[in-house]
Amino acid sequence: MLKPGEILPGFSITDHFLTADTMSQTIGAFMAVLTVMTFTANYQRSEMLTQQRLVKGELEVMANAVASEAMAYIATKPFDSAVANGTVTRLDPNTSALTHATGFGGSLYANAGDIDDFHSLAGHEVFYEMANGNGFNFSVDVDVKYVDESGTPSAAPTLTKQVTVTVGGANGLFTPINITRQFSPQW
Repeated sequence: MLKPGEILPGFSITDHFLTADTMSQTIGAFMAVLTVMTFTANYQRSEMLTQQRLVKGELEVMANAVASEAMAYIATKPFDSAVANGTVTRLDPNTSALTHATGFGGSLYANAGDIDDFHSLAGHEVFYEMANGNGFNFSVDVDVKYVDESGTPSAAPTLTKQVTVTVGGANGLFTPINITRQFSPQW
């Protein structure tokens, strides 16, 4: 057993204190660990951003599919009720008999009788199913307006309606998708 003031054989009094050499080694080791931690954190952040971009891309593909399906469904409807009932025909294109823009909308998605019935259809939810019953809810908004031959919006009824389908939702994980198409009577 050592008595007070004795030193273990093979040690000197300077071994109990940090020397300049051991201090620089400690700082060097600390800097190496800090560098590795910084690199790892940056790598993880980069991987997370890559995964977010991939998820956003997949959601945009799904939203495009929802918008395309909605536009295809709208395209199955008659141009206007006046065209459907024969009031406006190719031989008698009386545009004043077409539904005025103030009369657009007012129907549920499934009950729309013609293209303008979809106007101001806001908040229609579409569930895009993936595997095992999981999926995402997308909101479908529709805007319908008359346009002239050059595509400029018109307050008066014309033989061209412009339909814009906007799909958003999925907790705001992507920028809403817009698809625009112009329709004319199919005589």
